[in-house]
Amino acid sequence: MRWMRLVLVVLLLSGAFAWGFLCYRNRIFPWDVLQGLVGEKHKDRMEIDARSPAFDPLRALPYVDGTFDPDHTSRGVIVNDGARSFPGLNLYATRTSGSARLVDMEGALVHEWKRPGGAWMEVHLFGNGDLLVTEKDRRLFKVDARSTLLWEVRGRFHHDFWVTKEGDIYALARHAERIPEIHPDIPVVVDEIQVRGPDGELHRTLSLLDMVRRSRYAFLLPEVSGIRRKRLRNGRMVNELDILHANHVEVFDGSLAGLSPLFAKGNLLLSLRSLNAILIADGRSLEILWLWGPTNLTAQHDPRLIENGHILVFDNGVRASRVLEIDPLSNRVTWRYAPGENFFSRRRGSVQRLPNGNTLITESDRGYVHEVTPEGEVVWRFANPEFGEGGIRLVIWRMTRIPRENLPFLGPGGRGPGK
Repeated sequence: MRWMRLVLVVLLLSGAFAWGFLCYRNRIFPWDVLQGLVGEKHKDRMEIDARSPAFDPLRALPYVDGTFDPDHTSRGVIVNDGARSFPGLNLYATRTSGSARLVDMEGALVHEWKRPGGAWMEVHLFGNGDLLVTEKDRRLFKVDARSTLLWEVRGRFHHDFWVTKEGDIYALARHAERIPEIHPDIPVVVDEIQVRGPDGELHRTLSLLDMVRRSRYAFLLPEVSGIRRKRLRNGRMVNELDILHANHVEVFDGSLAGLSPLFAKGNLLLSLRSLNAILIADGRSLEILWLWGPTNLTAQHDPRLIENGHILVFDNGVRASRVLEIDPLSNRVTWRYAPGENFFSRRRGSVQRLPNGNTLITESDRGYVHEVTPEGEVVWRFANPEFGEGGIRLVIWRMTRIPRENLPFLGPGGRGPGK
């Protein structure tokens, strides 16, 4: 009898294993139930592949927390040519932590902000030490120099925001909406800009999807009507289609309006990753005035208007990334940084043109930041000192170089409150 019970147990375990394997492989019951119990919120959103004839098709891969780096000894500042780099303090946030750090040119910590909650994305530092933060798909909030919460707004904020000289906040947000003309069944992610006052009060909302659909560039929208609900590799049901994937907003201050009406005060510079496009739109009517990128960009991030009226952008690519400077008046590429396959960030990246003509580049996924000269020489390099399990160097969302004199909250000692 004992051997019969043993055989029965072995058969039951074997059956459970076989059913579990089939459940995983074929995404059958109870896969969806288990995924619903343990899955992260909004993981059922399907991001539409960004494609360009200039590159191989970009595979639909999830956001990751970092990249394996066999070089664990490189931490903090590893190159510092003080004679050629632009001096200042460096603000950055690591994707997996609810914190932001301000470090000097040697990598020493000057100040830190921390709050319980999820991972921080975009952060903006005010001269008095206040910090504005996006916590992905959860909230937009502001803390003071001691990390005390000043205000918060709950919602599906993501990627980026811009603070105008007047203090208004243009924040990217999104919601899902059923639009039968795009898909008969699956809701579509509607990217929008929420214009809010300095204390977070909502002034107006601008739909970026409506902007594209009513423009002469509507043909760039991907055809998704044939996508079925069950499509994601992790087996979850496709409950949202992300067909624009806006990842940057900038508001022009009008200082370059003398060069072209494109740069009029209030106009918007936007990046739509799924369309491989950057564009300038009228800030009131949302008429698209200029668009560039299809066949030239792949899954780009962080276009920035610079002082000469050109636009700097991080072009992610498929196997190697590059940084381009484009003249929107001639549509010519006037400068590029493309060191090869050792420079690559698939899903993120940022750029900043510094006052001395150098460019600060965040190779986000690999957790590295480079300051390069116009000739492409690296004069400052920073490696995120934070590692996850398995030798994963954690992502840096964006690093921004700030002149010390712009941060009076640090005081004469160079350290903020509590330092």
